[in-house]
Amino acid sequence: MRTLGALVAILGLALPASARAQETPLVIRGARVVTVSGPVIEKGSVLVQHGKIVAVGPDVTVPAGASVVDATGKTLYPGLVDGLTTLGLTEVQAVPATVDTTEVGDINPQAHAWVALHPDSELIPVARANGVTTVLSAPAGGIVSGQSALVRLAGTTPSAMVVKAPAALHVVYPSGRPPADVSRLFDEPELKTLAERVKEQEKSQKKALDRLADLLAEAKANAAAQADASRPAPETSLALEALAPFARGEGLVVIRADEEKQIRASVRFAADNGLKLVIAGGLEAWRCLDLLKEKDVAVLVKVERLPSRESDPYDAPYANAAALKNAGVRFAIVSDDSENVRNLPYEAAMAAAYGLGEEQALRAITLSPAEIFGVADRIGSIAPGREANLVLATGDILDTRTQVTSVFVQGAQQSLETRHTRLYDRYKDRP
Repeated sequence: MRTLGALVAILGLALPASARAQETPLVIRGARVVTVSGPVIEKGSVLVQHGKIVAVGPDVTVPAGASVVDATGKTLYPGLVDGLTTLGLTEVQAVPATVDTTEVGDINPQAHAWVALHPDSELIPVARANGVTTVLSAPAGGIVSGQSALVRLAGTTPSAMVVKAPAALHVVYPSGRPPADVSRLFDEPELKTLAERVKEQEKSQKKALDRLADLLAEAKANAAAQADASRPAPETSLALEALAPFARGEGLVVIRADEEKQIRASVRFAADNGLKLVIAGGLEAWRCLDLLKEKDVAVLVKVERLPSRESDPYDAPYANAAALKNAGVRFAIVSDDSENVRNLPYEAAMAAAYGLGEEQALRAITLSPAEIFGVADRIGSIAPGREANLVLATGDILDTRTQVTSVFVQGAQQSLETRHTRLYDRYKDRP
């Protein structure tokens, strides 16, 4: 066993690099520390030990033998948190072999995103190099897509990267629209009237919702039967077992809905079935503010979008976050992407410019998503006891002119080399 342990230590298989690197205390000294959860500390310092923040303030004692980073003139932020992505599940959207977001069939609550996570994705260091240290990696497709995980963007295995799994169950609100099939236009003798199409759509939508409600009820009944020792155990069903805790309201259910009608219907469906609801997308959430506030429904909102209706103001998606904030609705700003997770701070910057303000915009990509997913005691702010996920930058992280100079995940400094920088270095001197 001693020989095996030595071999494991030599090969670095036992722990992720971030955990091994924290044998030496780290002090980041002299930075402008933006804690998010508290006041900004001018010329502050942060002490990190064993991957966690131990002390924060203007006068932090430097332990003997500590590694000291001089951050004078720079700004220190908590690592950014993207509350909705397919990072680690998608590499190149146009290449199906590199996309592992969707299982076969419409109902897949047993699908675990963290099982399919690809730690060596080229997109992970790209996102990390711009300050994103934690993301929600979520499945997609069907009606019940599966379960997501919060993952840190450092580690050589999925288990080393997972912060929380499962984080939520993901559901797509059924539109009722049939899949696009151009060939059908030539087969039908005449096109259906608008009223007929709407009626068919509503019928299909109701059928899907009834099916989902029945499954939730069946999952609760199945779990109750399994717990009842006086009755024969029911047959094992992976789907029902996976649904049970969410059907009982023990876990978050993220329903993707953009239109006002879909959002309102999602809230009703969640209330009728006892679900802990979070809305993803929420393009028209600004039309449902009173309802979202009343039911305490959080929204994962993407800012860089086009209005859904011709009559909407051009800036409706940009002002959406400010409207949610002013109404007291909990929300986080997300990239809802894989390739463009790196642009998360600029999504927040756009919301800041359209009424949200810089302080709230920064919170929407750090502490707010951490609160929504129940990990605010671990990530999203700079405070003692939190994971040492830290970003050192030359200025305002929401400003495209700012350069990220250092990224720490669990106290371990990460390389800022990416496929982008390698290509730049390769071709910059090309005649």
